Amino acid sequence: MIKLSIFLSSVKVNFNSDKLHLVDGKIKLFTDERRYQMSNYTKLMIWVLLLCMSTAQAQHAYFPSSGIVTYERKFHVQNFLKRNYLNKPDLDTWDKLTVDNAVKNGPTEVVTHHMLKFYDHETLFETIQEDYPPSYRSVTRYQPILADSKTYINFQQQEFLKLLPFGDDQLLLKDSLPAVKWKYTDEYRNIAGYDCRRVNGIVQDSVYVVAFFAGQIPVPGGPELIHGLPGLIMGVSIPSMNVNMFATKVEITNAPVSNVLTKKKRVVAESRAEILKKLRDTVYDYLDEKDFKKRMQSIFF
Repeated sequence: MIKLSIFLSSVKVNFNSDKLHLVDGKIKLFTDERRYQMSNYTKLMIWVLLLCMSTAQAQHAYFPSSGIVTYERKFHVQNFLKRNYLNKPDLDTWDKLTVDNAVKNGPTEVVTHHMLKFYDHETLFETIQEDYPPSYRSVTRYQPILADSKTYINFQQQEFLKLLPFGDDQLLLKDSLPAVKWKYTDEYRNIAGYDCRRVNGIVQDSVYVVAFFAGQIPVPGGPELIHGLPGLIMGVSIPSMNVNMFATKVEITNAPVSNVLTKKKRVVAESRAEILKKLRDTVYDYLDEKDFKKRMQSIFF
C-alpha cells in the first residue's frame, strides 16, 4: 500500500492511497470514518440549534399579570321566562300578564358588555355603560344576574367587595371569597386568541357552571365572583340562568386596580348578614323564603 504526504498550512498529514480519489483534477479524501464523524457533527449541531430556539422561546414567553378583558354576556330571556315563570302553576294574574307581554314583545336575548380589569392579585369586574334597545326595558327585571353591579376581589386577602344598586342608593357588601368546586376536563377552546381549558363547577353550593380558563394569564379571577382556577376565566356558561359570557378582547396594560367602587362617601362596607337583612326587609319583602334565597344567589353571584 502506497502512502502519500500532503502539506496543509505547514502541517504534515499522512493518508492511505486507497482512501484518495481524483475529483476535477484534485486529490480529495473520502473515508467512512469522516462521513460518520460529519454525520454525527451535523446531527449534534441541529440538536443544539433546536435546543437554543426552544430555550429562547421559553425565555421570551409572555404571561401577562395585568390588563383588561372585555366580555359579551348573552341572557337568553325567552327560554328563561318560559322555564321559570310560564310553567309555574301558582303564577298570579298580574305576573302572568307581564311575562306574556315580555315573551310576545320582548327580545329573544339581552346582550350586555362587561369589563374585567386585573393587576397581579386584584380584579375589578363592572358593566360597560351603553345605550340599549327600548325592548330591553320590558325584561330588565327578569335578569338573573344584576347588570349594574361592581365586584372587586383581592386574592391575596381572599375577600371581595360588591357594590349593589339599592333603589336610588347603593349597598356595599364585604365578605370572604366563596368556595367554588371545580372538575377539570380534556376539552379546549380558543377564546379571544387564548387556548382555554374547560372545567365544570358548582358555585353558591348548587349553581352549575361551565368555565374556560387561559393558563397563559396567571390570574385566578373571572367574571363576577367566579374564581379559583390556575388562569383567567375567559368564558362562562350558566345553564340554570340561561346566561353565557365570553371574552371578545384582551388588552395588556400596566394600570393598577382600584378598590373604590363608589363616589358616595356615605356608602360604607357591610357584612353579608347586614345586607341580607336590608334586602329582606325592603326590596324583596314580598318574596317567600325559597324565592328570596334563589334571588340572593343571583345577587351574590
